[in-house]
Amino acid sequence: MTTQEKALNEIISYRDRLDEIAYEDIKTLIKESIRHIPIALAKLHKGAAIDRVRLNKEKPFFTSQAELSYITDDKKIADYLTEFGRANKPQQPLFYGALTSERIKENRMTAYVETSTLIRDNDAVNTEGELFTLSRWRTNEELIVPEIVFSEDAIKENPQTAAAFQKHYKDFMEEPMRELALRQLQLFSQEFARKTRSHHDYKIAVAYADLLMIEGNHPGILYPSVQTGYQGQNIVLRPDIVDKHLTLTNVSTHRMHKNKMNATMANYYHAKSFGENNSNFEWDLKECDEPALIKMWSEHVADKV
Repeated sequence: MTTQEKALNEIISYRDRLDEIAYEDIKTLIKESIRHIPIALAKLHKGAAIDRVRLNKEKPFFTSQAELSYITDDKKIADYLTEFGRANKPQQPLFYGALTSERIKENRMTAYVETSTLIRDNDAVNTEGELFTLSRWRTNEELIVPEIVFSEDAIKENPQTAAAFQKHYKDFMEEPMRELALRQLQLFSQEFARKTRSHHDYKIAVAYADLLMIEGNHPGILYPSVQTGYQGQNIVLRPDIVDKHLTLTNVSTHRMHKNKMNATMANYYHAKSFGENNSNFEWDLKECDEPALIKMWSEHVADKV
């Protein structure tokens, strides 16, 4: 058994007790096991739309790009980023967003489902509605990013993921270490697709993401949306990539009304200008009250999450 195989087996043995294992130990093992292992890469084309959602809670409007992008305030980073996320370490701000997918064409829906617990609770009732702000960002050039497409659950639920898997699988069959590569990529895809019990359960995914984005200098990672039952597509990007390659194009408020399995999204207001340096939004207070029934939730997602 090679050193890489031993390291991989040790990582797998830790999966069910990650709260007992130090993050740096996991990262060291992954670094040891992925030497000479290929990475599945995809193109994010120029002009791609990335949607991001923030719940308003008690705040009627956000007024700047800084409030809608990744966290930059040191105090907020210290106070709120205290746990592992899908790809981030504690105190590590990253930019999470949603892309369109074959199953969910409206990426705002994926972004909302990833952000809100209301929509994921099949018994929840909120007839007044939950207010949230949607920001849309576009890429100003093509980006090459790793994609996570080797999870069996995601392959089964999303034809887009299945097609990407087939392409990479065919390519990897030419690799001299193909069996080890396949095991590795299946493990990391399972971890990105994991339904977690504790934030410690993210540690393997985070360590792999850190090696790809920080030490490997990849701009971000594409991965299936767990909260939509793998129907949607997510992306995480480094802050410097956001600053250099994303442009804020639209900001609007919406309200989700929910009565158990029936959900209706109402469109409210939009920012008609962003102000100097996108720091002083001017809101158009002409209300758009045309609700759109979110059939997707009951037809495709609710029974899968």
